[in-house]
Amino acid sequence: MVMATPALRCLRLNFPKAQIDLTLIPYVRKILEGAPWFDAIIEYSPKGEHKGIVGHRRYLRGLRKNEYDLILVFPNSFISALLAYLSGAKLRVGYNREGRRILLTNALPRPAESGRFAPQPMVDYYLKLCEEVGATAGSKKTELFVDHASEKRAEELFAKYEIGRRRPVIAINPGAAYGSSKLWAPENFSEVCDTLLEHADCDVVLLGGPNEQNTVCEIVHAARVKPTNLAEENVPLDLLKSVIKRCDLLITVDSGPRHIAVAFDKPVVVLMGPTDPRYTNCNLEKSAILRVSDLDCAPCHIKKCPTDHECMTRITPDMVIRAASELLRKYVRASQL
Repeated sequence: MVMATPALRCLRLNFPKAQIDLTLIPYVRKILEGAPWFDAIIEYSPKGEHKGIVGHRRYLRGLRKNEYDLILVFPNSFISALLAYLSGAKLRVGYNREGRRILLTNALPRPAESGRFAPQPMVDYYLKLCEEVGATAGSKKTELFVDHASEKRAEELFAKYEIGRRRPVIAINPGAAYGSSKLWAPENFSEVCDTLLEHADCDVVLLGGPNEQNTVCEIVHAARVKPTNLAEENVPLDLLKSVIKRCDLLITVDSGPRHIAVAFDKPVVVLMGPTDPRYTNCNLEKSAILRVSDLDCAPCHIKKCPTDHECMTRITPDMVIRAASELLRKYVRASQL
């Protein structure tokens, strides 16, 4: 959703007097909360209050009463286009994928080369929807916002663990909800922590959601010099934004925190395995992308590797440390001189 923010901003800048509402699943709300581009945010809870036929009727009643002239369908799913169709909106704009053409008034052709789908930066992918309705695409910079309450909580968290007082703070995010194919060995992260804490004169914090706490604990246990374990704090998404904003650099697998860091203009080291880098080939000025490029099987987008997982195992701790050190030198140390 972070990569859609240039498109969302574009709509507001091009249609400043329009009523612009955003509908999304509850989990995503905390990512986009605080953005000044919407008149209202409408939650869609297919596993909660909008579950089943009765729940979906309730959701659609809420959409219909607003009598929307236009709905831009950002997700590629069939259900997203179906809900837009049933909302009664006069114009429904989205990509012609998943058999959705009949449900859309403006069905953009999917990007293709030689008849096959051609991955492109998601920032561009979403901006083309805006251009379809007459908007002029502006900046491609992703953007997020934090509120005062989460800023204060992040400040208190850093004070509790005595981090960020005099030294740069490096955050490490080892987890990805996508699947095990995106993950890097915990002992590798431990080695990176040891080297940074022993030689880089910095604080190191580990991030992780509820499902990643075991992985984070493995990293801490194997490390000679203990990093700060913020995964124990069960940091919610709104607070995670403020935590990442306060850090100076992020080391991460290819997952959500990467995009949060980029939105706050933070240097990022990305360990990219099974995913196609063309989807995220935008706003990389402060990013070091570590990727094994000579594998026939990558990118595969398979959630669990059926072979030797070389796309991740061939990324070494030394590669990560060198990339992090270079970003520290270029963007963090230089700014402190």
